[in-house]
Amino acid sequence: MKVFCALHNVTYSQHLCNQFSIVFDIYLEIQRLIQLKVDCALKRDHPDWHMSGACPCCAFEQPSETPLNPQRLHTMDGNHSVKRLEGSGSTNKHVFNNRYFIPEAAVELFKDDVCNRPAAKSVKENKNFVFKQTGIFILACRHGFVESIVEMKRSGELTKYGLAATSRLLNVCGNEQAVGHDICCSSRKTITASSIGARAKSLNLIVAINNFHGYAHNCHCQLQNHPLYLKGFGNEDLETCECIFSSSNSATVLVHHASYFHWRQFLNLHFDQWDHNKYLELSRFLFNNYIQALKIIEDYTPLLEEFKSQKSLTDQDFIQWHQEEIEFLGNLAVEPPSDVLAVAYVEELEKLCLTEFVIVWHVTSVPFLTYTPASFMQTLGLNASAQRQSRAVKAECLSALRKYELQMNIVNDFERQNGINEHWTTAHPGYTQALEYGCKHHFIRTVEQVEGLVVQCLFEFSKANLANTGYKMRKHISKAITRQSAAIRSVLEKYNKLAPLQTPPQPILDYSEVVGYATLGEFSLLKHSHHDLLSKPWAVPDNQEMAARYFKVVRSHEEIACLNVEICRLDAWVEYDDAKMLEVIETLTVDETDSLLAAELRQQYNEWHHINNVHRHCLDKINYLKGYSGPAAALWHNSVEMKRSDNEEEPVDVWEDDELNDEASHLEDAISHL
Repeated sequence: MKVFCALHNVTYSQHLCNQFSIVFDIYLEIQRLIQLKVDCALKRDHPDWHMSGACPCCAFEQPSETPLNPQRLHTMDGNHSVKRLEGSGSTNKHVFNNRYFIPEAAVELFKDDVCNRPAAKSVKENKNFVFKQTGIFILACRHGFVESIVEMKRSGELTKYGLAATSRLLNVCGNEQAVGHDICCSSRKTITASSIGARAKSLNLIVAINNFHGYAHNCHCQLQNHPLYLKGFGNEDLETCECIFSSSNSATVLVHHASYFHWRQFLNLHFDQWDHNKYLELSRFLFNNYIQALKIIEDYTPLLEEFKSQKSLTDQDFIQWHQEEIEFLGNLAVEPPSDVLAVAYVEELEKLCLTEFVIVWHVTSVPFLTYTPASFMQTLGLNASAQRQSRAVKAECLSALRKYELQMNIVNDFERQNGINEHWTTAHPGYTQALEYGCKHHFIRTVEQVEGLVVQCLFEFSKANLANTGYKMRKHISKAITRQSAAIRSVLEKYNKLAPLQTPPQPILDYSEVVGYATLGEFSLLKHSHHDLLSKPWAVPDNQEMAARYFKVVRSHEEIACLNVEICRLDAWVEYDDAKMLEVIETLTVDETDSLLAAELRQQYNEWHHINNVHRHCLDKINYLKGYSGPAAALWHNSVEMKRSDNEEEPVDVWEDDELNDEASHLEDAISHL
């Protein structure tokens, strides 16, 4: 407002700001009412249309297209930047309704859905009394369109928010959906244990870990849920929410002290513009992804063929290595059952030997009574003392005998339950081996805990040095790994206490030394474990790198197949969208009462037609890419849009117009400082 006052040479006053705010609210309300009429005329006014039809590449399916599995890729996450202070703007009682937010009543249906799960956060233990709205939880498609928003009230990221978003996803989009979440393991368990668990299973919902979060995540979970290893995910990283939050953070200064009405209105304005921008960039998204997939295939395929030829490998070997690695990391937390049984049996036999020794000791250690003539004085009470001592010795012997009989029954019952037909003696070979293993039992378990943690950490460190990873991203990954390394420090402390007690004594390890190992071969501690990790082919660094390239090539072929489908959808949509709007305009023009609505629709048609021309121009470029394998779209043969007259202006490629981008950036900075 101060800028307007300066432009018109008027002295600024607070009442001018208040008046401008009221006028601006009225203007936005008029715009919303007009847009509602436009949406109604275009048959896009039902509550779920934004999720079911706003992204043409996801939703505008064609009759003859190749089926995709999963059909659509989504991502969800929470963000706490757009908080709103409790009591701000409390005098404003207006209610703002829009298409993004899931109603509070639908969210509260899941309030107690997983209350019996210990890992689920309850509302009481996570309440926040400073902020009324503590953030937002969003669901978005892989192309960046915001599909739904849940407002988080007086709490952190509770399970009910994710369940509400997932429930709406299943209701609107149906079966064969995939969603990425940075707490994939917990999220999947929560959904399974909730009231929508059966429906999610019947509709084949897939929950995956986000690409970037996966690099600082549990390695065993990565191997099962990372997009690189999931069929049908292509090269999608499922990190769309982070990009959205990076943009929405700019609105935080506007909403912290706003009324509830203005809090929702500002967010609606922001995400409405965000979706508009995503539609404008849609064809460029397809173009860039196509080039990326082709480059990965072109660069990695020759290297893989050469490597397989040198090592006499096949594609099945890479898949087998992946399965073996999953099994290995899963087995690190499980002790072999035969060892557990043998150690438990020997422990019971040792207890039996101890009780038998106690009986022998009591029998052989009964003290002799020594008397002198003076002991027979009447006042000394010799008879009473002798009787008490005799009763005490007898009681101890009977107690030791009962313990021996009880332990004997325990051993007999153990042998019967576990099918041990031959009673082990100290000369039995199994007894000797189990006794030796039992002495080192705690040490070996500690070694394996260190082994599992360090194996995961080593693989995560290797992924932190991915090619084309920027400095800031690497620092962020390193910090996440450092936070997880507290577990390694704890187990190493336990190891260092037990190492000197072994025969022979084992070396003391320092944390900086362990995490500094570059390969598994340098970690000599692993040789003390019975898992024999160093002999595994998937643990060799060169094999690891080539296996990752193999899966990237596989995912790139899937990405191209998916892009071929999405390109056809976008091509069909731009033709349908233009034709639909012209048809509605013509219908409204006939009726004079709708002439104003027809004029508004004509204005919107001019804007969207220009954007669709940008898409046509970019789709045409994809058609001529070397390596393009999709069908030729109808617009490349029959569309009049590509047959421009000489005086028709060519659509502006907004991604290649640096001057336009600079002007837009300056305008955004100027508005943010108003």
